[in-house]
Amino acid sequence: MRHSFQFTVSTCLFLISMSAGWTVLAADPTTADCLSASEASLVLRNQHKLRDARAQIFVCSAASCPPDVRDECVRRAGEVNAAMPTIVFETTDVAGNDLVAVKVTMDGQPLADRLEGTAISLDPGEHIFTFESAAQPIVQKQLVIREGEKNRRERVTIGTASGEKNREERVTIGKTSGDKSNGMETQRVLAIAAAGVGVVGVVVGMGFGLDAMSKHDEASKACPNQCTDPNGVNLWNKAVSSGNVSTIGFVVGAAGLIGGAMLWFTAKPTSTEVHEQTVMQVGFGLGSVKLRGVW
Repeated sequence: MRHSFQFTVSTCLFLISMSAGWTVLAADPTTADCLSASEASLVLRNQHKLRDARAQIFVCSAASCPPDVRDECVRRAGEVNAAMPTIVFETTDVAGNDLVAVKVTMDGQPLADRLEGTAISLDPGEHIFTFESAAQPIVQKQLVIREGEKNRRERVTIGTASGEKNREERVTIGKTSGDKSNGMETQRVLAIAAAGVGVVGVVVGMGFGLDAMSKHDEASKACPNQCTDPNGVNLWNKAVSSGNVSTIGFVVGAAGLIGGAMLWFTAKPTSTEVHEQTVMQVGFGLGSVKLRGVW
């Protein structure tokens, strides 16, 4: 069976060229702060400290940063988020009952006060996790977290059966090396995750784009020519801010969709799959991004 898909994103908003930033709630970083954060994020990324790198990227992506610095940090954010692994801890007692009142530390540093089934972002590498629950022995696990792994599930049993001593378990996250399809499956999981990010980005871009157009109409009515009215100036600023957020949403969305398509179509098929020719086309036009694939 052959399937095909096509996706087009149109960006006809003229408001996006009117300003280089969007409104931020916190104090705007200075140019020196932006440059320092940008450099720090590169160093931390090379050291595989992805969570700290992401925090610095938030700083240098602020609206007050120089446009070239901000644009690079926005691009870098997608790379860091794609590389950052996540894990879901499933904690139970010896009877198999779920536990949520579990405190978790990683390498001696606090990681979570409770476990409620949500994914936790981690840095790749070898880490020692400690799980503590009231009136139960402490459990430690040494896990190897691999870059790019998403929503890896790890079961942790807290408590011991009668007469059994508490022991440390050493577990490596990942499938057995004999599973030849592991690489292909992982790549397609990453492709789906990237496409999901792309869809969210497009939705955000469309939402803010419509908002920007609406605010532009209001601002035009309030100040059709040179604007000196404070209310009109405020309306123009809001329109510009929405337009720029829309642009970022479309850029992230297009990157996610393109990356997801490339990961999906370059994944090698398993022996049980029908070997058909795979074709992928990526095209760029004026204000649009087009993806077309057949598999």
